[in-house]
Amino acid sequence: MGLLLLSGARAGRVDPHRLYLLGIQAPLAALVALAQTTATVYYVSSGHLNPLELVTLGTSVELSYFFMQLPTGVLADLISRRLCVVAGIVLVGAGLAEQGLTPRFGSLLVGQFLIGLGAALQEGALDAWIADELDLERMTPVYLRATQLGLAAGIIGSILSALLASVWLSLPLLVGGTAVMGIGLMLAFVMPERRMPARSRSRDVPTVESSVLLRTMWTGFTRQLKDARIAVVAMPGFLILLGMIFFAGLWSESFDRLWGDFLLTDIRLPHLFGLPPAAWFSAISIVVSLLGLVSTQSAKRWTDHPDGRTTGRVLLVVTSLICIGVVAMAAARNFAPAITAYLCVQALRPVSAPLVTGWIVARVDPAVRATVLSARDMFDSAGQIVGGPFIGWIGIISTIRTALYAGAIALLPAIALLTSATTKMRPHTMPASTPDQTPALTEP
Repeated sequence: MGLLLLSGARAGRVDPHRLYLLGIQAPLAALVALAQTTATVYYVSSGHLNPLELVTLGTSVELSYFFMQLPTGVLADLISRRLCVVAGIVLVGAGLAEQGLTPRFGSLLVGQFLIGLGAALQEGALDAWIADELDLERMTPVYLRATQLGLAAGIIGSILSALLASVWLSLPLLVGGTAVMGIGLMLAFVMPERRMPARSRSRDVPTVESSVLLRTMWTGFTRQLKDARIAVVAMPGFLILLGMIFFAGLWSESFDRLWGDFLLTDIRLPHLFGLPPAAWFSAISIVVSLLGLVSTQSAKRWTDHPDGRTTGRVLLVVTSLICIGVVAMAAARNFAPAITAYLCVQALRPVSAPLVTGWIVARVDPAVRATVLSARDMFDSAGQIVGGPFIGWIGIISTIRTALYAGAIALLPAIALLTSATTKMRPHTMPASTPDQTPALTEP
């Protein structure tokens, strides 16, 4: 894709904006969709995984991501963001390809762990890298454009996934994972890093004793935790918002892992035009991407003009509708109502993230912004770690339909917390410019 046009260029001459959108985000989205669109069919048909095993795969990703997110963030600040991005993308690709080698549960767990570690390495580092390189006052339009390009590229990947899976179910994982690793290796030669903080590019870093480097990283880690605690306590309604994120994460992991198995085993895919399961999952993924493009465009006005109470009300409505959609899907007995409910849920989900991010970014001191966003991601991961195995276990002792109902019940506390948070969220005020003035965030 776009990266192929840049492969012959020197890192210093590459346009970071173009590289970020066309050389990283778009091709990665296409290749990840290529690898993962039909992965559930591979897990169920070739690996014969049960609901608990399916959910455990997602939990392994979240565990590695949860425990490595803050340490890898410190590494990106101390050593190199480009190094973290390159290493992270290579690890994600290795994890995807490793799963395609064999459908044995233990091997799949190893692959998911590598994916979580790679995601922890590259996600925050990539956002920080492009923010430094572009040095723009407002990055939201850039991130939103990257999301939309990713959704559009994902359609291409979903189509290719169905074509390759029709030949061999593991082929999308093997091809997609190998290509992702290739992108990571190519970035090592073309990705510039011109605005890295001076301390991170110091030539003294490689000669520092390992004990000193580890002690420095530990100090940065504990400082991040302290800053996160101060910012979270100081912001009105944010503790409640974190609780909502936890319960939403508790639901999302089980839903993401079980919906495919539910359609395959409980509902049964219709015999239309002789389409195999892989083709059905590809078509569903394409429709989800198209709906995501529409919903993210609709969400743009909320991220451009974040208002506390309005944001809270919209999140409350969206979360309530998602809960209703999950219940409708679990109650469905035929394919048409089940897939309609699923698509409605997936159309609403992309709206939540930019609203929450826009609300946080507009109110948090820039010096602790990444730390607070990390706290948000950690609460989401914690919910997925706790809820995934529990709801998967329900699917084992009962049915997948019951597990989906249990996931919907997990959303009820999120709705209750959002109802409370809406009354505490205040109109937007710019935060103080230094970390020492963080308590000023409590002012209306």
